[in-house]
Amino acid sequence: MARLELKNRWVLVTGASSGLGLEMARVLASQHGANIIAVARRADRLSALQAELESKHGVKVAPLAADLSRTGEPQRLCESAIAGRDVAGAVLNAGVTFFGRALELAPAAFESMVATNITSLVDLSQRFSTHFLQQGTPSGLMLVASMAGFSPLPYQTAYAATKSFVISYGRGLAYELRKTGVSVTVFTPGGIATEMLELSGLDRKFKAGDLGIMSAEECARLAVGAFVRRKELYVPGLLNRLLALSMKLLPHGVIISRSGSMYAGGLKPPS
Repeated sequence: MARLELKNRWVLVTGASSGLGLEMARVLASQHGANIIAVARRADRLSALQAELESKHGVKVAPLAADLSRTGEPQRLCESAIAGRDVAGAVLNAGVTFFGRALELAPAAFESMVATNITSLVDLSQRFSTHFLQQGTPSGLMLVASMAGFSPLPYQTAYAATKSFVISYGRGLAYELRKTGVSVTVFTPGGIATEMLELSGLDRKFKAGDLGIMSAEECARLAVGAFVRRKELYVPGLLNRLLALSMKLLPHGVIISRSGSMYAGGLKPPS
């Protein structure tokens, strides 16, 4: 497929209030001239992003507050996003994680994780893909997964499983849409220095600047580059690509044992 042209077209970005989503919105606006439909739960941060991008880059920004763990939100979001707009892309980045022992993950927290990381992503990808096909102009989806989805990951057990689903679903969808003008990019970053690192408790083990922890700005630049080039699967960074290759070649038992030992060092003592 030819490169995706985004200038003066709209791109939806979920999880746009912080971290990777925020930085991708900035790259899309500053380097590609895209108008941004910014989605997150925190309306005040979306308003700040709108003011920033409109004043700095002369693009339009539509802030849409939404909680994607809630039933019915994907439908409302999609309908609001496409109303009167030439939407060229949807970057489905919103996600939640849990770092800790699997037995300590509360049922309600797990349900919220699945709703955000899987259910809303599938719903939005179906709705936007259908809209793009009906629209008949070159368009693209990007599903943000994780290196954690390539192998079972102790102490991020449920999160890794949701990201494994995203990788499998996204690559299957990419094949089904390969002969249309709609591309699907599955983006699989490793560790990123964002507030999720702190909120999840992973900062007890990993710090910004550590080997393998990429800045959100650099990760966003690579993500958007893969999106506009319409790559099917993209792993950013040489170290991450080598790790991904090893996860394919080595027995999962070896990967589980090594990663489990590494992550165990950051756990809170049992309560």
